[in-house]
Amino acid sequence: MLLLRIALALGITFIIEVASQRLLAVDPPRLLMVAVYLLIYILLGSVLQRQRAADEIPPHPRIEQIPLPEPARAMTLLYYFSAFASSLNPFQLVQQFAQLGGQISASRRYDTPLTAETYAHQTRFTLPFRGEWLVMGGGVTPATSHSWDIITQRYAYDFVKTADATLQRHTGDGRELAQYACYGEPIIAAADGEVVVVRDGIRDWPLPGLGLVDFLCRDFRGNHIIVRHTDQEYTLYAHLIPGSIPVQVGERVERGTELGKCGNSGHSTEPHLHFHLQDTDDFFTGVGLPVRFSDITVEGEVTDSWLQAGMFVFHA
Repeated sequence: MLLLRIALALGITFIIEVASQRLLAVDPPRLLMVAVYLLIYILLGSVLQRQRAADEIPPHPRIEQIPLPEPARAMTLLYYFSAFASSLNPFQLVQQFAQLGGQISASRRYDTPLTAETYAHQTRFTLPFRGEWLVMGGGVTPATSHSWDIITQRYAYDFVKTADATLQRHTGDGRELAQYACYGEPIIAAADGEVVVVRDGIRDWPLPGLGLVDFLCRDFRGNHIIVRHTDQEYTLYAHLIPGSIPVQVGERVERGTELGKCGNSGHSTEPHLHFHLQDTDDFFTGVGLPVRFSDITVEGEVTDSWLQAGMFVFHA
């Protein structure tokens, strides 16, 4: 499916370039065509994800009740604009190509695909925060996945907190970062381990809730940390507030150690925590692994479980 998506994106981009040259007598700049290719690649992923969703188990019913942030309700196309603009940022363009190359490397690493049913943890993981949070995105099937075609983020989760019973995540008009319930909340280590990557100094995107991502920043992951638990299990915590990370590379951390504060840096349309498990310390070439959390309460039941978008979760 990954190679098909790449081939389709390349084919459509080639047709657009040829049509521009022959019908409009315009020779588009090479950088513009690279940006067009990446935008088509993103759009194809969205289309394929929806097609798989139609053929599989339906999402959690609560996911349909989650509203857009107040500012974004009339601006849903802004995400695609900012994704396109990201390709014109040389720092993010390099990262996007690193991700595409890493995809090919990662796809060859395992003879058989990893699934939630077949993967056995070497580490016991608990939730990377305190209190009750909402799973905003993620799951262990293609239809529920955060990003099934991005192998590193296949089993990733986006977590937020709700501000009221309507499942809105902010108070007020949602235009200020401090209005979001999870903004500034402590993010903690999901298991004992060693800090192997720390990225800080990326600003918080100051326009939350509009559907835009920060197409001007130098790292689409924002401020983030990677913790090694075993030689094949590494957790990533992304979009943290700049200057909030108290740990350093090489430092040992215990389960529950604060790693930073939930923010809106990088490609983040509103404050949230992006969390996933991968098999190396390299974000671009790592293979995403299913995460089964221990000692959690899901829908009022204490369990060890994988999660799915729409669930409310907290430590048992």
